[in-house]
Amino acid sequence: MARPKPKPASVSKPSSTRTIALVVGGVVAAIVAAALIWFWPRATLVPETTAMAKGLLDAGGKPDRQAIRQVVNNVDRMPREQLFQVWQTVGEEWRRLRQDAVNRYFLASAADKPQLLDAEIERLEALRELMLALNPQADPDSPPWMPRERGRGRRGRGNDRNAKPADEAAAKAEADRRAIAERYEEALAAHAKSRGVTLPTFR
Repeated sequence: MARPKPKPASVSKPSSTRTIALVVGGVVAAIVAAALIWFWPRATLVPETTAMAKGLLDAGGKPDRQAIRQVVNNVDRMPREQLFQVWQTVGEEWRRLRQDAVNRYFLASAADKPQLLDAEIERLEALRELMLALNPQADPDSPPWMPRERGRGRRGRGNDRNAKPADEAAAKAEADRRAIAERYEEALAAHAKSRGVTLPTFR
């Protein structure tokens, strides 16, 4: 009678060294993946946040709460230099929009001027919410900080009334620009008062 064939030997389990290597490899892979998830989006946060901010300014009025939360979330993840870049860009966009608003106002008919001022009041309200969202240290009960125009820092030449202009034509153009801007501010303040609206203030 033939003897039964012996059962094949079972496959041996991986050695403890190999198991440790696999565990360490898995931990390292998880750390690398987490780092990529955290750091990789940073390269896109500046354009993304700037685009959202510009959209809120263009829309005017009470900003969408979800959009503001997204801005705050991005701000919390940004390095300081990237946040400053966004802050400066938003300030430049605001000055561009304000200059466009001034130009449209003085070219508009008397019947259209109130509507233009209403739109500017709404944009100011959006601007306040936005500048608070862009500053993690901002106090909601205090006027938010606005970035200064390049070349017009606190100690820069742009704020020195005694500094000599590059030429008389440039000085006259700047004086005219300021006079028109002041007239617009006065019209805006008067219109807001007639509506019983308190304009947001900035620092």
